[in-house]
Amino acid sequence: MGRPTALARTITLIVSAIYSIVLFTLGFELPGWWRFVVSFLPTLAVAGVVTWDLWFWRLPGVQQLVRRPDLRGLWRVTLTPHPDSHIPEGGNRGPIAGFLEVKQSFWAVHLRLYTDQSASKSTATTWLPAYESSVDNLTFTYDNLPKMSESHRSMRSAGACNLNPTSLKPEEVEGTYFTDRFTKGDMVLTLIDRTSGYPSFDAATKHAEAAQPKGVA
Repeated sequence: MGRPTALARTITLIVSAIYSIVLFTLGFELPGWWRFVVSFLPTLAVAGVVTWDLWFWRLPGVQQLVRRPDLRGLWRVTLTPHPDSHIPEGGNRGPIAGFLEVKQSFWAVHLRLYTDQSASKSTATTWLPAYESSVDNLTFTYDNLPKMSESHRSMRSAGACNLNPTSLKPEEVEGTYFTDRFTKGDMVLTLIDRTSGYPSFDAATKHAEAAQPKGVA
């Protein structure tokens, strides 16, 4: 099943379009031009909402008003576990290389973080105002699933991250994380580009190595 936000957009557009067509077909006492405008107002309104959600909020000026940073794309991640973290024998004590994929609209954001040992998907996200900054912070909880090759020492876990962007279109972001396995640490994200959908750590690594270092749109 697709994302709930995508399903909601599709259903809303279909229903409003059907309403407009039926209303226009039945007709009412208005001049021809006004009849056309009024009958399609619901579709135009919904199209405006969808346009805002997908694109309009990212326009210069508008983005400053909403304080929402644009985090879409593929990020190279360096995780640095805190010395007090309860890392099992043979575990990676860092720095740990990984990638973070962010799919974002105004009302929804989905994150996937993966290393060569495990992958995590966001389960809930919250934008929090940063009163010392004009840019909101992103906090999210996640579900982490280790690869089968790591299951002898690493179990499925849950955790939370807080990302602290300092600009509306950042190319580097710092953050922190902790898990229910009593591990915690710092993370640094560096933007590669606006792509996503890589099946594995190796695939993302190959893309990152080939990607241009500059010119992120």
